[in-house]
Amino acid sequence: MNQDPRISAMFRRDSAAAIFAVVAVWLIYGFTFWSMWKAFDGAHLLLPMAILGAIVLFLNTASTFAMIRHYSEDKTAIYGTDIYYLDQIRKARQHKGATE
Repeated sequence: MNQDPRISAMFRRDSAAAIFAVVAVWLIYGFTFWSMWKAFDGAHLLLPMAILGAIVLFLNTASTFAMIRHYSEDKTAIYGTDIYYLDQIRKARQHKGATE
């Protein structure tokens, strides 16, 4: 079965956006931890905050990569529906433009 190249393009775009979001979360957590280092240390919370931050980063990263893996396995079903409706919208607009 030939796969619509738009499916692969949509999957690549969504995967790139998800990876970008994970990188952004890591950078934000890193900057926040670095900015709050003295306050955490002064409150004797440096280790708990580091552990909690690491857990959040791990879970966020793992869930994002699991989502990407799931999408790659089932991308025809996931994106095929989107493409079908996008095609229907385009046809309706073309038909509307032709009748005006």
